[in-house]
Amino acid sequence: MRRIPVPTPVNKELPAEELENKKTPVQTEVNEEKPEQTPKLEVVPDETPQNNEIPDASPEKIEKPSDVPEENCVLIGGNKIEIKPTKLKYFRNKAASAYGVIKAVPIHELLVYEKGVLDEKRDADQLLYDFLVAVFDDSAIVRDNYNELDVDTLEKIIKIFGRLNHIDEKQEAIRKNREAQAKP
Repeated sequence: MRRIPVPTPVNKELPAEELENKKTPVQTEVNEEKPEQTPKLEVVPDETPQNNEIPDASPEKIEKPSDVPEENCVLIGGNKIEIKPTKLKYFRNKAASAYGVIKAVPIHELLVYEKGVLDEKRDADQLLYDFLVAVFDDSAIVRDNYNELDVDTLEKIIKIFGRLNHIDEKQEAIRKNREAQAKP
């Protein structure tokens, strides 16, 4: 609980006890003489002997920094290969058209589709081969390493292809637009 302050009476009496007589400080004299200056020391440190040893040169770095972004590279046949945005000619000749199917269908199921199921002129194996040629823009790389590719490498290629060509982000925008239109 808070107390309200009470005003102090104006004519307050001094306490009955005797007040102690406090001593007032005595002012001391100020010495205005300057002290004598201490003489400077003339000490010279001993000279340390010079080190004549030459340190070994550090070895040059063998590995140089990469000129290509690592997130756009895959390792194929022991070589790091950069995937670049796909040229329009591969979209026009339908070599890159297999992206959606390759992304959606598991590889073990995809490669059993015969000619005419996914494309009237090509079987699933030819679709995959053409897709990889479109991705790397180099049929020699695909021809030399096609049988040695593994599923992990193929999945990485698919992700990089979708990101570099902005396919995934456009499909995501279409999906969100459809969801927004479906809501009342």
